[in-house]
Amino acid sequence: MFAYRHFVFLQTITAFLRNLGVLKWKVVGKEALPHEGTPFVMIVNHVKWHDILVVAGTVPLTHIPYWLAKSELFKPVLGWWLRSMQAIAVKRGQSDTAALDAAVDTLKNNNIMIVFPEGHRSGNGKLQKGRGGAVRMAVRAGVPIVPVAICGVEKGIGAPITITYGKPWQPVSKSGVLNIDPDEMTALTDEMMCHIAEMLPVEYHGYYADMMKTRATND
Repeated sequence: MFAYRHFVFLQTITAFLRNLGVLKWKVVGKEALPHEGTPFVMIVNHVKWHDILVVAGTVPLTHIPYWLAKSELFKPVLGWWLRSMQAIAVKRGQSDTAALDAAVDTLKNNNIMIVFPEGHRSGNGKLQKGRGGAVRMAVRAGVPIVPVAICGVEKGIGAPITITYGKPWQPVSKSGVLNIDPDEMTALTDEMMCHIAEMLPVEYHGYYADMMKTRATND
């Protein structure tokens, strides 16, 4: 309830600013989202710090996600607020199995997890190499991944920004659920990131530019 009220407050403000034309945000593909109550992992490309604001200001109130936050932020007052906002502490730069287990349990309880798979902001909007945490969560929980692409954020929060929701994709591991073969893990992660790339202009494909060219040639 705490998180819901905060999202309502934020969306009321951003909707007002969008109606005034102060915020030029365009949302595409909301209809592709799974029905309310369906668990999934939402992956979003990470450009600037205000990616989080753009997502929070436009995601349907029926799909308020849980999310990961670096453990060093969980100090007395801020930590209380983060937990109230459905954040799960994660130790960055190391394999945090406890955080992964918590995220999987969250998904199994029919919730949504949001993940920025690049791990850090690009600054220029070009895709960076993705990390496999979102794939591991989805495979272990048996839920789909919904790709979300943000474009234009690198030009400032008041610039024209498009947030596009893609169709759900179900990752399947042939090598196992708990211990995915490294080569298969790489392939699944690349596939996941290409789903984001498909919704971005060619100049933003970044690390996945060559892969996207190959996919286009094979289609």
